[in-house]
Amino acid sequence: MLSASLATYGSEQASSERKTLLMSFLPHVSELTRERIAREFDDLGPEACMAEIVEGMRRDNPELLQMAQKCADDVGEAPKVMVGFGMFYRALAFEAVVALGHPTMSPLPRVAPETREKIVREIDEHGAEAFTFRSMDSLEKTNPELMQMAHQFAARNQDYLGVMQGFALLHRSLVVQSGADRSSLH
Repeated sequence: MLSASLATYGSEQASSERKTLLMSFLPHVSELTRERIAREFDDLGPEACMAEIVEGMRRDNPELLQMAQKCADDVGEAPKVMVGFGMFYRALAFEAVVALGHPTMSPLPRVAPETREKIVREIDEHGAEAFTFRSMDSLEKTNPELMQMAHQFAARNQDYLGVMQGFALLHRSLVVQSGADRSSLH
């Protein structure tokens, strides 16, 4: 699907986009972490887990939280959809904390308004469906356990594509921001 979607954008641009989509400085979520997060939600309950995740995002990543909430509202059944987005974010954050070794630091990149604007331009330029397919293809290649988590959650929702678009938006925003953060360090 990715190659069909990108064929219309020209081979040079498609090659450049593939490299950008595949390059991710985000941590890889392991099967163990995916299972751990699911158990955490089962043991503590979705409300308690989401309260902690939302508070952390409000403090450390408000732009991403706003994007997630808007996507959840657009899909419908916002509280249920936010649980999926929260689990997704929590799995990435947990792996980032493990990689950093500093549980008190904000583990994921803080999505800037400029990054959000860049993502909106990508969606406007290529269309929501192409954006989603490209982002999910990248996620599947770079972080298969996280993709599996997203797919399993979205499959339990009436609007599978809408939920996957939300996951695509969140992941792509974090990938683009992590690349921008990394390039500003050099």
